[in-house]
This record gives sequence, C-alpha cells and structure tokens, in this order.
Amino acid sequence: MRVTHYARRSVAAGIVALAVAACGGDSNAPSEFNPQGTTADMAAAQSAFQGQQVSSFAVLGGSMSAVLNGSPVVKSSAMAIRGTDATRAARELAAIVPRSGVVEAAVMAIPQQYLGTTFVWDVGTHAYVASDVAGAPSQGVRFLLYAVDPVLLQPVEPLVEVGYVDITDHGSMTAVDVNVKVVEGNVVYLDYDVTGHATTTGGVIQINGYATDGTTLANFDLTLTATQSSNTVTFAYGYHVNVPSRHLTLSWTITMTSNTGTGESTTTLDLVINGPNGNVRLTGSYGVSPQNLTVRVNGAVFATVDFTGPEPVITGADGQPLSADDQASMEAIVGFFAESGGLFDGLTAL
Repeated sequence: MRVTHYARRSVAAGIVALAVAACGGDSNAPSEFNPQGTTADMAAAQSAFQGQQVSSFAVLGGSMSAVLNGSPVVKSSAMAIRGTDATRAARELAAIVPRSGVVEAAVMAIPQQYLGTTFVWDVGTHAYVASDVAGAPSQGVRFLLYAVDPVLLQPVEPLVEVGYVDITDHGSMTAVDVNVKVVEGNVVYLDYDVTGHATTTGGVIQINGYATDGTTLANFDLTLTATQSSNTVTFAYGYHVNVPSRHLTLSWTITMTSNTGTGESTTTLDLVINGPNGNVRLTGSYGVSPQNLTVRVNGAVFATVDFTGPEPVITGADGQPLSADDQASMEAIVGFFAESGGLFDGLTAL
C-alpha cells in the first residue's frame, strides 16, 4: 500500500523530525509488537518538542540569526531539533564546522557589541530590535518569545509574550560552544549546547540537551561529523532521543558519501524505535539501486519499503498485506522518511 500525503504530513507536522530515531536492537524488547502503542510512543516523543515556547523559538530562530549577523548557530540548531527544513539545517550545521582549525567570524554566534542585550519584537519592522530591557546574560543575548501565527509564521498582534530564550557564547576562535535556553516563569522548556571543533580531516558538531512541553521530557543528542579526502566527502549524522517517562529510546543514523569527481552519492540509514511496545528497525540505502528499506520488528523481517516510485510502497513480509493497525503504524514511521527525504540528497551535495 502507498503512504498517503495525509499520513506523511501528519507525522512530519511539528515532529521532532530528525529525532524520530533510536538506539539499535534490544534483546529485552517485548515478544509482541503493539502498533497502536508504538504510534502513541512516537506521539509522546514528539510532544516534548511541541510546547508553545519551543515552537516559538523554532519559528523565530531565523529572525534571531538575522540580528546576529546571519550566524547559522541559532537558526540551524533550532531547525535541527524540530526537524524544520532538515536539509537546510544540516547544510548550515556543516558550515559551522571550523575550517583549518579556525572558526570563521561569520559563524560566531554573538557579535561582541550585542553582549548583554535583550531583543524585543518590533511590530513595525517585523523584526527583532535591541531594547533597554534588563536580564540578558553578560556573555550572551536574550530574545523575548511570542505566540506565533502557525500560517504566517510571525508573532500574532497584539503581541503575546510566552517567555524568552537566552543564548550564551562560550566559544573561541578554534571552537564553537553555545548554550541555548528557553524559559517561561520558573520552567526551562529547552536547554541545549552546540559545540564544534575541527579534526585533521574535517570537523564535528554536537547538539545535546533536553526539551519538554511541561509534561513530557525528552533528552536528545545530535552529532554531525564531516570528513573529506582527495575525492570524497562523508557526513555521518546521528540523532538520539530518550523519553524516560515512556521508557522509549529513538536513534537515527545516516551516513552519506559523495564523490566530488563523479558527483555520485550513496546514503545508508538505520532507524530504531525501541520501547515497551516493541522494537522497530528500518535499514537500507537511498540514492542507489535498489532504493528500499527493510523493516524488522523485534528482530524479524516485518515489511519492506520501496522508494523507486513517486511514493513509498509498503509490503508485508513475503508479500503479504499488513493488518490495518500495522499498516497505520508503518505509514507513520515511513511517512517521516518520505517527508524529510530531501535530507538524504541535500547533505551529499554539501
């Protein structure tokens, strides 16, 4: 059966996108697969990233970066953890990687003249402007957050303040080190660090921290490693999420290799969702023939996904059709890949 556009949108909308992942097989996984329970587990993981404060930061991250001389640190990390425009987020994250051991001024998170400044939204210019509001960290900046229109992706008017984000820069000319914290009242809804350093063949960017909607908390750790040789560029991208209240772990690993001489690229991926309702693992290749994924549930082959057509086609093991519940669960999981598929091609073109 084909994955409908509706199924793809319902999974991708507001999803942790890059975060729908998990950590390898688990010998303690339950013997039976509960598709409805697995779908509920995924929804719970997503909810941690869907609070009003985190959503506001994700939407307004680009406007914040514009104030900070276009630095990609804030915008790209906001996009990455929410899965918004994953391809561009990955490109910008890769741009942060120090070149020749030195972080370029253009990717530094906070210009010196803005340290200690609180920025507020100007309804006249539809942009953030500096203010005399106190409270910003001395080694960083503060941006007030506002309720946003989900269609216009702008703060609603009249403005409704929903918290603030503090961005603190501990970096140097040889390393990226930025902390981002989203707060309202006494609750921290999002807290993570972006760090990066050069290696002898490329560089590494890491984003780790936690997100919560006030009820469900998710710990996350994202790593992007860039390696370059004489004729190949390889990106290894891993995103790991843990939701303690659901006893759920998610891990998404992608390795992309591009030959700069021939223009050919190969992508392999490994997705695991591991929780009390079963262990689901998707593995396969993208950008090469055949383009398909193998789905294993609790270690046994459960289904295959064919990407050669205009839409993914899910087939049960041995060609048998899936039950309605199994099909819905597989569509929810595969729909994420289908919606964010541009990530695979986009990263190899970096």
